[in-house]
Amino acid sequence: MRKEHFEEGEYYHIYNRGVDKRPIFSDDQDRYRLLNTFYILNNFVNIPYRFNVITLEPRAFLTPIKPYSEIVAGCFMPNHFHLMISQKRKSGISQFFQKVFTSYTKYFNNRHDRTGRLFESTFKARHVDRHEYASYLTQYIHLNPSKLFLSGARNRQETLKKVEHYPWSTLPDYLGKKSAFSLLTSTTFRDGVLDMNAAEYKELLYQMYNEKT
Repeated sequence: MRKEHFEEGEYYHIYNRGVDKRPIFSDDQDRYRLLNTFYILNNFVNIPYRFNVITLEPRAFLTPIKPYSEIVAGCFMPNHFHLMISQKRKSGISQFFQKVFTSYTKYFNNRHDRTGRLFESTFKARHVDRHEYASYLTQYIHLNPSKLFLSGARNRQETLKKVEHYPWSTLPDYLGKKSAFSLLTSTTFRDGVLDMNAAEYKELLYQMYNEKT
């Protein structure tokens, strides 16, 4: 049984990684599959038989429901992911992730001819209980991919430019562009909660990165 008690309207940092720190993605198809699984299982009854989860077609097969949650920031890394998420109905987060992990693990095991658990645990969660933490957490999530570019970049500025264009993060959305996550998120959290525009958020992000490195 989980120790966390999730409240509606509150924000949480949700994260998980592969069992034994193994990769949870082999290529972009896997990344799209998990991303689209988030989208479908949060907003519709289930993943219908003969529905293509990569192309999201045919849409007529989908039956809408009240969303379990709202994802306001996120990032996929090779062997783990981070999300900042708000619960929208009772037990929404727990029910949502149980469905997601079951679906994605079954897909991944079938595609890659393996058995057993894919993720280390159900998931880990931390309550985002302060505005300062909310601001810090979005930046922490968005700077996570910098680890992937350190060896190939000539300097910190080049690393940050690569991070800005990393498609498997909500950072491009926060900076006024588009990412693979655009299906799931909007700038509502940046605008309404953090009270920043794209330029202000970018300045704060660069400041945090330069202070930490």
